[in-house]
Amino acid sequence: MNLNYKIILAIVKRDLRMYFSNPTGYIFITLFIFLSAAAAFWQQRFFLNNLANLDQLNNLFPILLIFFIPALTMGVWADEKSQGTDELLLTLPATDLEVVLGKYVAVVGIYSAALLFSLSHIIVLFFLGSPDFGLMIGNYLGYWLIGSGLISVGLLASLLAPSATVGFILSAVFCAFFIYIGTGASVISEGFKNSVLSLGVTGHFDDFTRGIISFSGLLYFVSMSALMIYLNVILISRRHWPLEADGFKMWIHHLVRAIALVIAVICLNIILGRANLRLDVTAEQLHSLSGKTEQLLSDIPDDRPVFIQAYISKEVPQAYVQTRSNLIGFLKEIDAEAGSKVQVLIHDTEPFTEEARDAREKFGITPMEIPDITSAGSSVSQVFLGIAITSGAEEQVIPFFDRGLSVEYELVRSIRVVTKLERKKIGVITNDVKLFGGFDFQTMASSPAWPVVDELKKQYEVMQINAATPITEELDGLLIALPSLLPQEEMDNLLTYIEAGNPTLLLVDPLPIINIGLAPSERSGANTNPFQRQQGPPPKPKGNIQAFMSQIGVAWNSAQITWDNYNPHPDLSSIPPDIIFVGPGNENPDAFNEANVASSGLQELVLLYPGNIRRASGTDYEFQSLIESGYVSGTLNYTQMVQRSFFGTNLVPARALRRVPNGADYTLAAYIKGTSVPEDSTATPTNVNIIVICDLDFISQQFFELRKRGFENLNFDNVTFFLNCMDLLVGDESFIELRKRRVRHRTLTAVESRVLEFVQRKSREEQEAEGEAQIALSIAQRRLNERVAEVRSRTDLDEQTKQIMAQSLQEVENKRFEALKASIEANKDAKIRGAQEEMESQKNRFQNNIKTLAVVLPPIPVFVLGIWIFLQRRKREEEGAAAARRLRS
Repeated sequence: MNLNYKIILAIVKRDLRMYFSNPTGYIFITLFIFLSAAAAFWQQRFFLNNLANLDQLNNLFPILLIFFIPALTMGVWADEKSQGTDELLLTLPATDLEVVLGKYVAVVGIYSAALLFSLSHIIVLFFLGSPDFGLMIGNYLGYWLIGSGLISVGLLASLLAPSATVGFILSAVFCAFFIYIGTGASVISEGFKNSVLSLGVTGHFDDFTRGIISFSGLLYFVSMSALMIYLNVILISRRHWPLEADGFKMWIHHLVRAIALVIAVICLNIILGRANLRLDVTAEQLHSLSGKTEQLLSDIPDDRPVFIQAYISKEVPQAYVQTRSNLIGFLKEIDAEAGSKVQVLIHDTEPFTEEARDAREKFGITPMEIPDITSAGSSVSQVFLGIAITSGAEEQVIPFFDRGLSVEYELVRSIRVVTKLERKKIGVITNDVKLFGGFDFQTMASSPAWPVVDELKKQYEVMQINAATPITEELDGLLIALPSLLPQEEMDNLLTYIEAGNPTLLLVDPLPIINIGLAPSERSGANTNPFQRQQGPPPKPKGNIQAFMSQIGVAWNSAQITWDNYNPHPDLSSIPPDIIFVGPGNENPDAFNEANVASSGLQELVLLYPGNIRRASGTDYEFQSLIESGYVSGTLNYTQMVQRSFFGTNLVPARALRRVPNGADYTLAAYIKGTSVPEDSTATPTNVNIIVICDLDFISQQFFELRKRGFENLNFDNVTFFLNCMDLLVGDESFIELRKRRVRHRTLTAVESRVLEFVQRKSREEQEAEGEAQIALSIAQRRLNERVAEVRSRTDLDEQTKQIMAQSLQEVENKRFEALKASIEANKDAKIRGAQEEMESQKNRFQNNIKTLAVVLPPIPVFVLGIWIFLQRRKREEEGAAAARRLRS
């Protein structure tokens, strides 16, 4: 097929010149920029989400095109008919395809110019924060593709319409069909909706709004435009049709050809779309699945397909906006990557709806009440962020995604759990730590299981092990918390198990804060509270922990507590240095061993009163340090850290201890492995494969809560490190990289800084009001005391009279004091409310200024250009009229 590009270019230039020489065209572009800016920035949700992106515009952009595309295309063919220029156009030495292409490219050029002018939206985002440039590229490519596809639809409508007005209406109807085809199909059934959803533009456009350039999306929009251009060419060529061909009307021939072509295009899209070529162009790789995730998805057995149902609220408080976006993004990427192996269904779920009822009755998913603190006031929102993953009879439910959880890790781990019939076994030795919970004789109450046990159960089969007898269970890994608590017999059984090369994770601790009575320096069953009676059978004496540790290649002083002056958190400056923060900032390049997968890539750990270990002398085992303290650190003895009194054993106040750094760094966790050959040739060589961590408290409940809540300044990797160590030991490293991955969206930093100023100002005003109230109350109280003292100091009255007068005066003054106190409290509350209202007013005024400038300023250059074109055209018309009058005269 030979195309005359000069003819096509000539038609393009003609139409562009006609459009841009007319002020009406600029009015349409101005209106487009104004409405798109309003959609992007005028909604309050833009500031509530606090993200430097165009999500609000993306949600409304297809709706905006329902009106803008018809405005561009309504007169393309209709005006030619009304002006009688269609015959001249169609008699040019050009084919019908060249004419249609010329018209199409011209309108796409006009639309592209409108998009170029709308790039001012990105400038606004750069003013408010630091947007992801790759995400903007993906968004605008999506805008261009969906607009170009719908333009071809609008051209078809204009060709069918007898006038521009009818063309506008018909074009809007055609565009709305492709945009709302899924919504319309849902009226019939959910299954029918899912089957026809891929025929609409919104599903393919959604990839680009998230910064994903998908081959299936590109193929869809290109094939859609090509198909509509073909239909345009067929309709234009009607003037050449014979009446009949092969005994059938010619329109029947073309109708059958068009239907066949539509079916062929749909089939081609389905076949080639399976290639699943997708490129995440976002700088933060917001929606890219890791290589491990892709491998795990490809390993899903074909006979165990996975069905994921997600129940997600459409709007969530600001703190959970990023979590919701990550969850939806990864679900869609998993759906696209896994193909038929994973089916994902996302339900927009609100309280008291049918979806909410299904979530509760089928999977036990209920809304979480989240404080929505977006201003001086606060409210509680009921938020759904739960998923249910099923495969056959297996089911995994995540009732709610807290913002601190890694979305990709939780999803992929749950998928693998439901698709694998067999899980690796982890044994946990039972002792007084009671990781599985149980009855506490000291408190006379039942204690729940530690969160770490529930976390392990999500991935492994976890079972309790009693070391009173030799450990013969078939295990993939063993966990022992505080082996120092074991009697010598159990310690020997554990040593035999470890020296057989079985993977074991040991948590040793010289000073467990959860219960000081469990410390190695305390006797067995020590009761740190003398007011609690010792219950239950008398405990067995503890074994020799020093000899046990030496046998496995570790030298550990069970009475030595490590401290470190490094503290990267100014707001936590009051905590003692015995709470150790481990991070790259502690000036030790080996703080995290980057050569080991368990510790590489960690951000920060915190350990509470930990010990330290080193390689035992004379051992053949390899000793690999995983976690180390900084250089401004040292040690204290257990006897220095605790004090015993009649009221029990307690910690010595931190300020009472003298700490002198020795310039050394201490190993807080290590990986020990290898073979030891005894000097006696008749003895059996021993093998160890263990990790020793010198703290138990680092996996206590509060760190799981911190991990779930995701506080920005308390983002510790304690749980991640523990799970990494267990995975490394059992030989399952599938999830280690996933746990370390952190997906972060870019926020409106300029807005955040201004809002922070308002909040700080409000806080200062509240403190001032509180201080003024306290001063006024102190003055009133002092005045009352002085009046009473004055009566008591009188010498002209006897004691009984003074007592009566003082009591009477005190009653009177107390009533006045209470009235004054109420007045002072009311004034204080009024000032606090005023400060809150002022903060809210300032914040709203600032946001309104941003919205106004973002919406009003961008269209001004186009509007001014349109006025200038209008004035120039008016001037030329007047000059032409004057010249004509001179000629007539």
